[in-house]
Amino acid sequence: MSNREKTALVLAGGQIGMKYNPRTNSYQPTVTAEEMLSWLPQELADKIFVVDWSRQPSSHYTIRMTSDLVQILSKTVVEGADGIVVTCGSDTLEEMAYLTDLYWAYPQPVVFTAATLPSDSRGSDASINLYQSVLASFSKECWGVGVLVCLQDQLFAASEMTEIASQRRNSFSAPDRGPVAQFIGDRVDILRQKRRAKILEGNGSPARDVELLFASLGSNDKMLEFLASDEKRELDGLVIAGFGSGNVPPSWIPHIKKLVKDDIPVVITSRCPQGHTRGMPYTFEGNMARLLEIGVFDGGGLRPLQARLRLAVALGAGLSRQELQAYLLEV
Repeated sequence: MSNREKTALVLAGGQIGMKYNPRTNSYQPTVTAEEMLSWLPQELADKIFVVDWSRQPSSHYTIRMTSDLVQILSKTVVEGADGIVVTCGSDTLEEMAYLTDLYWAYPQPVVFTAATLPSDSRGSDASINLYQSVLASFSKECWGVGVLVCLQDQLFAASEMTEIASQRRNSFSAPDRGPVAQFIGDRVDILRQKRRAKILEGNGSPARDVELLFASLGSNDKMLEFLASDEKRELDGLVIAGFGSGNVPPSWIPHIKKLVKDDIPVVITSRCPQGHTRGMPYTFEGNMARLLEIGVFDGGGLRPLQARLRLAVALGAGLSRQELQAYLLEV
């Protein structure tokens, strides 16, 4: 690591920046940038410039706000950053990192990290996660691999990881894939390479109003009926997490047909955590094969949360139907 290298530390909220306030008996985002830098060896802290962006709870962020974040990250590269670390909340880490990865065309690594406990709690992973994220941001082995997530002494590809729990420090996983790298002391040990999907960097802002519905046992069609009958037509697109291979309740079909007729893109995925759509030649109403005949888009192996973000990005880029379908199925 040369003396001229520098990393941008972008603060975007989360427990990693919180500590306990006894006067209010609550945790508050009061950890300063200087305190965070004090968690690092001085030689690393001296190579970091801080962007104190937005310290909001994870549940307050939106697709458009995350798109704004991507623009800020791009600006730090233009200003000379060799790597970027983003601290944020764990609740929406999966989605914020994935959306950033869909747009990120620079070789410089972007490393998202969080903490499962506030920084001053016993057993907090805040300082070690920040330290390892900074190490990864300076690692040339991490160049050109897209957006990474640093947690649990490991680096995960943003396109593969998901939150599997919320109550323990090993809350994240990449099912059937595992991490792309691990830390051995202060060294980043690359375990495997990850192929990236098509980058739509610079192709417009993501669509604002893309909704997500989950099929469930006996679920009625009231919400879908509302979306299909909205006269203001504020809906840009819809993702449905169907049963198994992508099947839906039969009462949903008329509303899906109306959305498709009104030229509102509808994407079908599987609600199974590691599922994949499959158009089997069944005769029952609501099966995936029939949905494809209606004109819905096939979400393939995308998780529902991922499909929603890809659809928003694709609509913002103005992709044609054929291009959109190919983009959804690209792995």
